[in-house]
Amino acid sequence: MRTDGPVVIATDFSEHSEQTVAWGVQEALTRHAPVLLVHSYRDPSEAAAWGWYPMVPDTHEYEQEMLGQLRQVRDTVVAGEPGLSVEVRLMRGPVVPALRELSSQAQLLVLGAHGQGRRPGLGSISGQLVTYATCPVALVRRHAPVATDAPVVVGVDGSRSSLVAARLAAQEAARRDRPLHVLHARPVPADPHGRGPASDALAHAAPDDPTHAAARAVADELHSAHPSVTVSLDPRDDDPVHALVDASRDADLLVVGSRGLGRSAGCC
Repeated sequence: MRTDGPVVIATDFSEHSEQTVAWGVQEALTRHAPVLLVHSYRDPSEAAAWGWYPMVPDTHEYEQEMLGQLRQVRDTVVAGEPGLSVEVRLMRGPVVPALRELSSQAQLLVLGAHGQGRRPGLGSISGQLVTYATCPVALVRRHAPVATDAPVVVGVDGSRSSLVAARLAAQEAARRDRPLHVLHARPVPADPHGRGPASDALAHAAPDDPTHAAARAVADELHSAHPSVTVSLDPRDDDPVHALVDASRDADLLVVGSRGLGRSAGCC
């Protein structure tokens, strides 16, 4: 992963996009990195062929309109942060391949968790880029105030990807002056008598329990690498997705690897 590239911020000019840009700009300032603002669009004739409207706008005029909007976003950013280097790039074609190519030159790719759609779930574009981008990807959700001591939370499951994520999370915690919570959730089979999942045995496991010991070793390694960061271990008997979502409610940042212990690429 590069540490000398730009922070690439993708914008689709949606309402949520303004917050995404603002978050990315602050991250670039923290990293002392330049910003590359990008927007990818489809040829209007391609969109119209599958749409309701037979009128196809002139491609050149449409491109100039998109470029003008992108420059307006840049001008707003520069007006607030005059010392920040901000470039713009308009890309034509499918979004995912274009951003994936840019990710090879970036130290961070910043996206909105969802774009023009109203549903807050992980979108198809963000989901693919989280999986296949070659640099860390930040998904910015709608603003919710967090406490000044809100931690960076990282999910670990012993996979190579999660250990890379853990080291990245420790760097982020040090950069942000935040504590780090290392979360490992162990799925528990339902009680055969129908009383729901078993109790939180992992949280109260003996120090020599293999799963607990492995998670503790990761936490200890991270603290040794970043002595200034307060590192705590959060072991749970729970579905990993549920545990991560629950922990994210009070987190400044949630960090996960792009794949877990499965064979195929995907969010862990």
